[in-house]
Amino acid sequence: MVYESIIEATEEFDAKYCIGVGGHGSVYKAQLQTGEIVAVKKFKEAVEVEIASQKAFEREIHALIEARHRNIIKLYGFCSSSRHSFLVYEFLESGQLEGFIECNEERIIAFDWKKRVNVIKGVAYALSYMHHECSPPIVHRDLSSKNILMDEEYEAHISDFSTAKVLQPYSSN
Repeated sequence: MVYESIIEATEEFDAKYCIGVGGHGSVYKAQLQTGEIVAVKKFKEAVEVEIASQKAFEREIHALIEARHRNIIKLYGFCSSSRHSFLVYEFLESGQLEGFIECNEERIIAFDWKKRVNVIKGVAYALSYMHHECSPPIVHRDLSSKNILMDEEYEAHISDFSTAKVLQPYSSN
């Protein structure tokens, strides 16, 4: 039922709903019939990238299924079918941190030092949680301004765990 709602809300993943493109797929904004807005990360399906995408899909699920922290994006669910593989996340309306630090004078002025420090603290708290409080620990391996999402309160949320490494207990890595 949720699968069909997402297909309907994105009109079969029409480009007009696309809000971002990454190495493993595209992210779409979807408004469900309930009125809730979610972000849907649809993984690539081409034969030559199918194995890599499937591994990224599984890594992201495995990393986020146990992670519960206010500065880590919330994973609501996932779908793996013969037609599509996608993850459903909370939608953060302010978008990527990258948009706040690029050369847009209006956004730079609004993004004052107090807000910047708040973002740095949020990212540090999330990383500390992933490295020291998660069991097993998670290493993100692709932290950038594109993978830090902002909510309307300028609270940072780490996203895109497709290259994350879940460490094995008692290993030397």
